[in-house]
This record gives sequence, C-alpha cells and structure tokens, in this order.
Amino acid sequence: MENKKFIYIDEIHVPIILLDILKNGWLAILAAIAVCIGVFAYSNSQHQPVYTTEATFVVSPRSNGSYVGFYSSLSTANEMASVFQEVFSSDVLKRLIQEDLQKPGLSFNVTASVAEGTNILSVKVQSDSPENAHTVIQAVLRNYRRVSGYLFGSVVLDILKKPQISVTPSNPFNMKKFMVLCAVAAVLIMMAIIALLSFLRPTAKTLTSAKRGMEEQPLCVLQKEKMFQLFRKQQKRPLLITDTRTSFRYTESLLQLAHKVRHKMKKGGMKVLLVTSVAENEGKSTVSANLALALARHGYKVAYVDMDLRKPAVHKIFSQLPREDLKTCLKEGAPASWDTPKRLHILSCNQPTPAPDKLLHSEELVKLLNTLREKMDFVILDSSPYTATADTGMLLKHADCCVMIMRQDWVSLRVCRDVADDLGESKAKYLGYVINHYLDNGTAQTFNSRYEKYGYYGKS
Repeated sequence: MENKKFIYIDEIHVPIILLDILKNGWLAILAAIAVCIGVFAYSNSQHQPVYTTEATFVVSPRSNGSYVGFYSSLSTANEMASVFQEVFSSDVLKRLIQEDLQKPGLSFNVTASVAEGTNILSVKVQSDSPENAHTVIQAVLRNYRRVSGYLFGSVVLDILKKPQISVTPSNPFNMKKFMVLCAVAAVLIMMAIIALLSFLRPTAKTLTSAKRGMEEQPLCVLQKEKMFQLFRKQQKRPLLITDTRTSFRYTESLLQLAHKVRHKMKKGGMKVLLVTSVAENEGKSTVSANLALALARHGYKVAYVDMDLRKPAVHKIFSQLPREDLKTCLKEGAPASWDTPKRLHILSCNQPTPAPDKLLHSEELVKLLNTLREKMDFVILDSSPYTATADTGMLLKHADCCVMIMRQDWVSLRVCRDVADDLGESKAKYLGYVINHYLDNGTAQTFNSRYEKYGYYGKS
C-alpha cells in the first residue's frame, strides 16, 4: 500500500473528533493549569509595579513684592508653567534629588504637565514603591527652587494639591483576568491540536477512507450500539442478536452479513470459516458469535469453536447457553449431542491454553475439524487477532475461508491492508472485511442502511 500523500476532506469525521477532544480533555486542562502557573510566575518575577505620587501647583507671577491677579496675567503664568514643566523634568533636578536623598541607585522618574489654557502645573513621581515615590516628590519640593530660582525669581508656585502616598500601583496587573484569558486560549489551542491530530490519524474513520485504504467495499458495516443498549445497571452484557434489547438495525446488519457469507461459502463449497481481527478489542468474538447465531436462525447446523486459545472469550459471551469443552472434544472425540437436530453447538475454553502452538499442530485438531465438516453445515472458528500472535497463521491452514473484522478508527489502514493481503495469500479464501463499531458521521448514508427506507425493513 502506498504512503498517504493527500488529505481528503471527505475523511473528516466530526463525532470522532469531538470524542477525541472529550477523551483528551485532560490535556486541555493540563495546558490551562500550566499557562496559569506561567502567568503567576511572570507576575512575581517579571512584572514590576510602579507607584505614582502627584502634586499640583498654581504658577503665579508676582510684581514689587505683591502677587499679580490670576485672571489679569493668565497668559504670562501659562507660559511660565510651561517652562517649569521643563525644569521639573530636567536631569539637573534629578541629580540634586539623588544628592539630597543620598541614594544614587534609587530608580525614579519625574514628569510635569500643564493643563491646557491654565497655569496649573502637575508634577508626578514614579518609583518602584509608594514610600520611594513619596520620598522623591518631597525632595522635588525641597530642591526645585535651586534650579528655577536662577531663572524665575519673580514666580511663585503655590501647592494646590499636596502629594499623598499611593496605595495602588499605577500599572496594575490584573492577574486573574489575564489568567482566565490565557487559560481559555490554551484550552482552545490544545483542542485545535487534538482535532488536527485526530483528523490526520491514518485510520478508517469513514466508509470513504475505509474503501480508499482497503481498495474494496466492506462486506458489512455494523453500527455502534448506544451505551444504554449495551449495559445493564448491574453488569455488562454481551451484544447478541437473540437479545430483544439489541437494536433492529444491528440485528438486520448481522443477518445481511450472514446471508453474504453463506452465499459465498455455498458457492465455493466451503464449510469452515475463520474470523479474525487486526488487533485486540475490535469486537471479533462478538461478531463471530452473532454470525453463528444468524446462520443457526436460518436453519443451518452450526459449530462455533473458540480458537482464541490465549484469551478465550466465548464462554463469557454464551455463559447462559450449554457448551462443550474444546479440550474434552479433542481427547474424547465428538459428543452425542452433535447427532441431534440441535442447530448451534458451542465449543469453548474456560482457561487459556498453556501451549497453543502444539494444539494447533496436533492430529486431534485435524480429526475434530474433519468430524465437524461431516456433521455440521458450517463451522466458525473464532481465532486470535492476527497481529497479536502467530496462532491465526497456523489456524488458517485448517480453514476454507476467512473474514477480517476491522473496528472503526482503531488500527492504521496500512496495517489493515497488510493483514488483508496476508489473508488473501493464505490457503483459506479471503472473503472480505467487516467494519465494526461504526459511528455514523451524520453526513452520508451508511453502506448497508438503505434498507431502512423500505417499510418491510424499517419505518416506512
């Protein structure tokens, strides 16, 4: 199979992307926590609060020892205030302040501004603490005359507003608000990354991607059952078509699969069907069990054999039905019940087999399968996942045909295609693959859901 070189928009599966975001939501939460910690560290190490203390003056000229009226000489006072603005901002005054306070390393900034059209002068001092800002502005009041006295001996600065110690910084850092914004941004970015990785994951998310990757149509598509249909309040139950709680759509899909498999096997004169999957937890045992039930429902005599010797599961699926022990049948031969009209015969293992390779190569297994060929219409072998062990490869020598179960969005399409190629090259005829646990995208009609538009199969 060639490397995937293109991104196809029709492979976008919105429900799977949303599920991935929900499953990996802890990553978004972790990212938000990390960002909040970073903001907190920044506020404590990098953000430097600045405190501002302000004093307001009225600049008034005086003549012959008496003050001139404010309104009569407003223009002159405004010009003088503008000059004083430069005085308060001068480096000379800053040097005098440092000498006065005897703190050469003290960090501060003095600025002055004049209210437009007035003689009101505002002086502001900024420093790294409210105490330093207040100390500096007091030094400004003590030393500004040493600079301006040489230039404006006839100008008086009357304090309109005395300086006060600042309680809050003039550059407040709203850490809570910034944390919330950064956390939301981190969550959204992480969700976008998860969605992108979900889309780029090379698995069979849609029917289109499955057909494109496998280069063939699936035999059947088995829809995912809803959670409330799959579980009881007390314990998990197997999903079987004999259970009335199983959905109509799922049951009809299994019957359709059984019809296709039966037709192919009858046409080729085949009796022994091996059911495998690419990896674990793809629903292989459930599908093979339901396939046996569906064939038995059509009146055929079916033997269902648990050949997943390392992790047997049939005894759990059919815990309520009578079963024969596989190892006992291998030692003692066919039981008498195989000669009865009973349609479904289940051979299971309750415990894992210590050395499955010896059993798979044994003469007893060959004899047992030959007996089943004679007495049964169909024999279904539930094997182990193909990529998990080499047991399936050995078991294929005893089967006439095989079917591969492929769960939606579970295994890489490259691996699925490689397994399908291996099955096609084996002794057993490869009938095709079944997509299991399929969640509909809601944007296109599923492969085997067209029957629902007919009154006989569904709602009319």
